[in-house]
Amino acid sequence: MSVKVSLDPLDQKILKALEELGTKVSTRELSERLDEPSRTIRYRISKMKEKGIICKDKVQTHERKLGLAEYILVVTTSPSTESTLEKILEEIPAFYYYAPTYGKYEGYLIYTVYPLSNPRMVPDLAAELKKRGLIEDYYMFDVVDYQRNEVKFGELESWDWDKWSKKISKIMKRTKEIVLDLEEFPQIVSFDSKDIMILKHMVENPDITLRELGEILELSQPQVHNRVKKLEESGIIRGYKLSLMPYDSGMTVLCFFKSKDARKILLWFDELPFYHQITLESGNHFFVQIFLPSTDTNDFLNSLRNLREYTDETFVQFLLKGVHKGYGHLIDCFSEGTEGWKFRYDEFIETIDNLTKKEV
Repeated sequence: MSVKVSLDPLDQKILKALEELGTKVSTRELSERLDEPSRTIRYRISKMKEKGIICKDKVQTHERKLGLAEYILVVTTSPSTESTLEKILEEIPAFYYYAPTYGKYEGYLIYTVYPLSNPRMVPDLAAELKKRGLIEDYYMFDVVDYQRNEVKFGELESWDWDKWSKKISKIMKRTKEIVLDLEEFPQIVSFDSKDIMILKHMVENPDITLRELGEILELSQPQVHNRVKKLEESGIIRGYKLSLMPYDSGMTVLCFFKSKDARKILLWFDELPFYHQITLESGNHFFVQIFLPSTDTNDFLNSLRNLREYTDETFVQFLLKGVHKGYGHLIDCFSEGTEGWKFRYDEFIETIDNLTKKEV
């Protein structure tokens, strides 16, 4: 299989080096590694960033340790109520990302946050939306932890779908299971409003410096350094990732499944050289989100048919481009006075009432 990318040999060498050396490698180190002038490396990286092939470093966070969890809500909708539902999704702060989706559920896939102090908030909201006829059916996945895996650029050109498809039967016969850096029972850690603001600025501006953070928060540089280090050690900041997207066009596919052999199945998924995220609800309930070249979607789905005999439940959702309200949108829901999260179910119901009445 050949992945179609608009890259020449030097661009490909740079991407492979970034994959191997990590996000903090300097232009000088890349220059020495590739035996190319630093100015050439800088120019090529700049152009690939403009094309979206290289994305900025992502600060990965674990909000559940801050007392803020999330459900993935997949809903089937009716064309007659979609415009009202979209307004509700836009107005209610608990819905921080939504995108059209196709598959078992044809409507929207919605990322919905909730405070751990109120675990019934999202199930009650979903039930209310269905009761009012705004959605026809829904599925909920309670996100406990996740692990992101970036593109293995060096493996893309030699990837063989047929070989991968047949490999699952061999994997399922083994006793070996995947080793995941996931916590099934993460605990809330100590934090305050300044920690929240540090996260906001680091996520929204990955290039921000400790000095700039200090000026914004009126803290010394050592104070900011100590706070960031504490956020890293506690696992609230999970790490920093450089995203590589070397396809001309791509498709996002989510595969939800339940199985007593889930961790064997994940070994199979983890062989994929494409960006994929493994998300955990429980020891036997996961979903894997894959971003792969559009030209490979058919091969992937054909391979996925082999999964059915090893699972109790499996379904696939295709995701189109969605609306992300931004990380700052979530941070605005933190109350500095109470040091807690401001998500009021009664206010959400009032919003639904008002928007529903306007459509009548």
